[in-house]
Amino acid sequence: MNSFKYINSILEKEEQKFFLKKASERGFIDNSLIGLLYFILNKDKDYFLITNKRIVCLVKNRLVLNSKYNNFSNIEFNSNNDNIKFENSENKAKSLSLRSFRLSYEEIQKLKKILN
Repeated sequence: MNSFKYINSILEKEEQKFFLKKASERGFIDNSLIGLLYFILNKDKDYFLITNKRIVCLVKNRLVLNSKYNNFSNIEFNSNNDNIKFENSENKAKSLSLRSFRLSYEEIQKLKKILN
């Protein structure tokens, strides 16, 4: 399934708390001459979504995390290391690094305001 369609299907059913969409980070090959063709054809996006029921993370259009959580008020964001900690629906502690999203100051502030 297309990542955009997947995100939209979730948003149709659940209330959005936080949404972030960014162009995927370019790797070493993207900076070479051979990577020029890859860059032109590359339409990869990174998505990070928190709804009223789950946390979803897609990196380069690949699903990294789709986890339901127990309590929204227990989700913690550490702005020092860009980590999110939460308890999933099975009461297991989970952690997710948001470093790959290259969060801006404004995005960090928005996330802190929503979660802390």
